[in-house]
Parts: sequence; C-alpha cells; structure tokens
Amino acid sequence: MIVPMKKVFLLLLNSDKNDALKKLKELGVMHLEDMTGTGDKLALLQTERDMIFRSLSCLPDIKKKSLKDVSYSKEETLEITKRIINLSEELKSISDSMINTQKEIDRIKVWGDYNPDDIKLLKDSGVDIKLFEIKKSDLKELPDNIKIFTIASQKSTGYHAIICENDSDLEGFEEFQIPDFGLDALNKLLETKQISKEKIQHELVTLTDANKSLQSLLADYNDEIEFENIYSGLAVDGSIAYLQGFMPANKSDLIKKEAASNAWAVMLQEPAEDDHVPTLIHNSKTIRIIQPVFDFLGTIPGYREKDISFFFLIFFSIFFAMIIGDGGYGAIFLALSIYAGRKIKKKTGIIPDAVFLLGEMSILTIIWGAITGTWFGSIGISKIPFLNMLIIDKIASFSIEPNAQYIKHLTFIIGTIHLSIAHIWNFISMLKKKPFIKAFSQLGWLSMVLGLYFLVLNFVLSAEEFPMPQVAVYMIFAGLGAVVIFSEQEGNFFKGILKGVAGLMPTFLNSISAFSDVISYIRLFAVGLATVAVASSFNSMAAGLGTGVVGIIGSILILGFGHALNLAMAALSVVVHGVRLNVLEFSGHLGMEWTGENYIPFKNRKDI
Repeated sequence: MIVPMKKVFLLLLNSDKNDALKKLKELGVMHLEDMTGTGDKLALLQTERDMIFRSLSCLPDIKKKSLKDVSYSKEETLEITKRIINLSEELKSISDSMINTQKEIDRIKVWGDYNPDDIKLLKDSGVDIKLFEIKKSDLKELPDNIKIFTIASQKSTGYHAIICENDSDLEGFEEFQIPDFGLDALNKLLETKQISKEKIQHELVTLTDANKSLQSLLADYNDEIEFENIYSGLAVDGSIAYLQGFMPANKSDLIKKEAASNAWAVMLQEPAEDDHVPTLIHNSKTIRIIQPVFDFLGTIPGYREKDISFFFLIFFSIFFAMIIGDGGYGAIFLALSIYAGRKIKKKTGIIPDAVFLLGEMSILTIIWGAITGTWFGSIGISKIPFLNMLIIDKIASFSIEPNAQYIKHLTFIIGTIHLSIAHIWNFISMLKKKPFIKAFSQLGWLSMVLGLYFLVLNFVLSAEEFPMPQVAVYMIFAGLGAVVIFSEQEGNFFKGILKGVAGLMPTFLNSISAFSDVISYIRLFAVGLATVAVASSFNSMAAGLGTGVVGIIGSILILGFGHALNLAMAALSVVVHGVRLNVLEFSGHLGMEWTGENYIPFKNRKDI
C-alpha cells in the first residue's frame, strides 16, 4: 500500500537552524522539498567529493577478497585520493606516449635500424639523402640522373634512399619524414615507459586497500553536502527560517514532539492536489518480494496512483510460469534461488526479496511444466508414469492442434480477468471521490472488456466454434454509452453528457485499444510455445548424432549450449512480455502514469 503523507511546514529561528537541522536529520522522517544551496563551503565539499569519486573509478578492479581491511583517517584518505588521481593522470600520459611511440615504430620499422643523425651529418656534408616510399610501377617515371638505393621492398611498394641534386625531379612523390630517433632508441624508450607504467599500476594496486576508507568518506561527503545544501538553501525571512516537506502521516507525533521540545512552529496538513508528494510503499513480507522488479524497472507509482504490487506479483508469477513453460527449467531456477539464498544468507545474514521471488516463480513454473508435461522439451520424460499422471490433457504441450486452441483461449481468459480487475478497482476507488457518479464509467469499461472478450474469441480463434453472442454486442455498446455518459461528469449531469459526446471519437479509439489489449495476452501462448519448440529442436539435434563417443560428446555440448541459450531467451522474454502486460496493459486500464518520486527522508545516508 502507498503510505498516506502529511505536508509539513516548519518555522524556526535563523540563529538555531544549524542545530535544528541536525536534530531533524537525527529524527530522519521528513522528506524535504528540493533546495539549491550556495556558498564556498558547499563548493569545496562538492569538489572534494568529486575527487574521491574520481579516485575510486581510477582504482583497479580486483576481487573483494583481495582487499585489505585497512582504516585511514580523513586526512590520510584525502591524501591517498590526490595520490591516486596524480598516478592515474601520469599513467594516462605514459599510455598515450607509448601509443604514439608504437605508432612511430610501426611507421619506420620497414626502413630498418639506423641513426637519423647520420643522415643529417651527410646532409651537412653536401650529400642530400632523401627517403621515399614509391610504388614499383612508378619507379620508371624517375629521371636517370638520380641515384636510388633500395632499402626494402614489400609487394608492390619499394622503400628507397635517393640522392638528387634537383628537387624538381622528385615532384609528385611524397618524401618520408626522417624520425628524430632510430628504431633501437624507440624500442628502448618503449621498454622504459613500460617499466614506469607497471610501477604505477603496482602502486595503484597497493592503494586499493584504501577502498573501504574511500567509500566511507564518500558517504560522509554526500551526507555533508546534503546538509550544507539544505542549510545554505533554507528560506529565510528576517530572523525566521522556514522549510517544508512531507512525512508519513503515522509519524506525525514524532515531529510534533520534536517541535515542542525545540520551540519550533510546525503545521501539518493534507497535501494539495497540485503538490508533488513522494511515494512510500509499505507491504507485507509476502507481497514485498515483487519490489525488486519495480526497482529494476525504475517505476514508481505517483502518490495518488495505485500500488499494484499484489496483482503484479500474482499475474507476473503466472506469466513467468507460462513463458518459461518448462518444469525442468523451473527446477534449474529453483536450484539457483536456493543456492543464492544460502550463499547470501551466510554472508549477510538475510535472504534478499529477489531470491524469494525467483523461488516462488520457479515453483509455479514447475507446476505449469508438470500439468503440461514439459520437462526440458522432452516427450520421453513426459511419458514417465509418475510425471504422466500429472498432465492435464487439454493443455498438454506434446499433443495435437486442438490443445493449442485451448491454451490460446486460456490466455484470453487470463487477460480478460486481468483487465477486469483494473476497472473494478477503479470503480471502487472512484466511488469514494466526488462526484461518485463518475465511477460508473468504469462499469462501462468493464462491460466493454467482457463483451470484447467474446469478439476476440470469434475473430482470433474460430467464428464457428465461438459465435458472437447477442448479449456481448449489447455489453459493448451499453458499455460505450456508459463511458460517454459518465466519464466527464463533474457535477452538472447534462453538461457532463455533452462533454462525453464531444469526446466520443477518443473513447471509440480507446475501445479499439481495449480489443487489442485482450488479444495481446496471446503472447503468453506464443512465447511459451517457442520455448518448448526450441528445446525440442535441440533435443532432436543431439539425438541425431548417434551413440558413439563422438556422438555422445557432441550431444552433451549441443544439449548444454542449446538449453542454456533457450533458458536465457526465455528469461529475457519474461522481462519483455511478462512486465509489459502488467506495466502497460493492466496499468493502462488503471490509468496509471508512473509519475512517482521516491520518499527519501532527510537522514544520515549511511542509515538508508
């Protein structure tokens, strides 16, 4: 559920604002509205914080087990920060220089090793030697009076030292630039730079023992910056400073008690309609396991929207089972969840909600695989007597075409129930608001969804097997009429009807969208079928390799790779399709826009 909030106005003496903010921070319940602070102290804190963050990104990535547990003071950590940044800049400079040196080596190595000073000495003595890279086919264009010494030859190109008294004889040919250093000198320089690079890298590795101190100091700076940002951005009117924010309604007594103890003036009121209220969701442990999915998606319901956690958990779990569609894969996921849970609990003492969620969905997948007779896409496994007893024939994976029709039908039933829940929920919610008569538009949408269900069966499955009942036609048009009549009601009944008629076209288009929303649940059948088909294909490929040693090894490799790939694709399909049906189709019928902002109380960030 979304926790009810109170809007808080707090007045205090400007001279006491430092102590007041510290106490407010210790209280840790008030979400403050955004403030933009200023000042030299804030700028210095932000600069030093950015340095720490940068230094952490410069440290080499090594296993946590290899990190030494060394504690440094703030001053020592800041000095280490500067040292890391200096070393990383020096390392970058050396690396860039090595790249340029290597490029120069690659450019001149075809000419062999020589001392460029010797060429300059000859030039000072009157022997002007120039180097040219010339295609063999172009050599005949050179005058006969020039002297050519071929240094090297590669395919169609020659590398030549040329002595020529008249530069005009070499027009059209690009002279090779003589390097400042010879090949041997450059290689030695590269070796020297490599030694320096390795020395810096080694020192950076030794500095990783400051990682924990840097992380801790970064958290402290984030804490200080938040405090200073609020302190310097606090609104002041004469001797009075004031701020506002939001807090959970059930925490109201805490702020009242603190205000009475510190002579603050506090006012609590219900948030206005145009207030951007933060969202705090609190659910039981059973429902809370779906929260990692919302965190992964980055979706937060608005304060006045609905918390769909309960229905999301139920239907997402069903979608997961149907999309993965294989009891064997479900067993693998269950084993992974048990392994991860034990390992994480041993390390942290708790099992994350995500592990519980994976375990719950894995069990449903095993159940779905059992009743459809799907175990690693193998017909043979499904025929094992005990497993065969669990199969429900109408939805069995390895049977004839009629079963596919039945599963399609089942997906439309699930979709209709899912969307119907959205409109029933809306109806109940809107009855509590004024004008309550507007809630009846949701019954109109509910009637349309139920009528469209029969239309979907008629269009998608079979017009002969599922003829359109007359009552469904009445439900669709009666529902459309109810939406037109009640959706725009704001107090004046007849004016609301006129507004509804004016918006008839958008309403009609939305009804077509509702039709396609019901159809979209067929993806549960299509993706689940694809998972089974791919698994069966890999099984057939492996079986076709024979029973020899090579065939057995090949079969193992194909089965391992094939099922791993299929498992990964199925998991990705859950994210794409299972999430979509909840976040778009279901949430769309609820009218959700996911415009929420997380409730983040003003408190020590290390406690969050």
